[in-house]
Amino acid sequence: MSKKIKLVLPDTGPLITLAHADALDALLVFDPDHVQLVITDMVQFEATRQRTTHADAQRIVDFIQKYAGRVVIEQTSFGQMAISAGQTYEHYRDSEQVRNFYAERKMAAPAPLAHDSGELSINSYVTKLIGQPPGPPCLVIAEDDFFLRSTPGALPGNAHIISTARLLAKIEELDPRFSARKVLDAAAAFNGRNPNRAVVDDPAAKIKGGTAWGESLNASNLTKKLIQAGTSRIPGKKVSDSKGQK
Repeated sequence: MSKKIKLVLPDTGPLITLAHADALDALLVFDPDHVQLVITDMVQFEATRQRTTHADAQRIVDFIQKYAGRVVIEQTSFGQMAISAGQTYEHYRDSEQVRNFYAERKMAAPAPLAHDSGELSINSYVTKLIGQPPGPPCLVIAEDDFFLRSTPGALPGNAHIISTARLLAKIEELDPRFSARKVLDAAAAFNGRNPNRAVVDDPAAKIKGGTAWGESLNASNLTKKLIQAGTSRIPGKKVSDSKGQK
């Protein structure tokens, strides 16, 4: 391959699943010479905003910081607006001084982020992809049904969609010492949030010659923790996941 393929996480689901299983390093199986890991701004905000109280959110923060450069945060138009609105609401919620400021001026209280903000951010990112046809092949890892179960034509033709479960299964094919089931079971054991186990692998519809992503994996990049001991439940106090639902 002469160009880097964008490996995109426009959905918090895969990050949360891998963080719950203490298996974010599984994303490093992609060859950095060929694959650029991209996380959208809204996903970063949603997945890390509660890092002071949620162990999984802190793990995601640590992963992004440790691999800065290899991991790129991609801005989206909706994400920038939603993050600003979310931060304004949190300042209002957490500060009596800010609440008094609003009250004294008879200003309406800021509204919290809508529950579907993440999905709207995904739409924003997809719209951006569609606006750059045909574009290079883009591998999208997701757990949200917007990606995994979209009708034909709803997603850009250069996007190859895979699920978290499909990625983990492929890694296990490359190195049987890695257990996809253990990762998913560990994620579910963390606090009862069962990750999406659907096995989805939908090639990009409009890339001439088709798309394949297996060749961009390098099993030698797997850490010893993942291939020797499998994965274990994140140690420490049981806490809720960073998004709460999803």
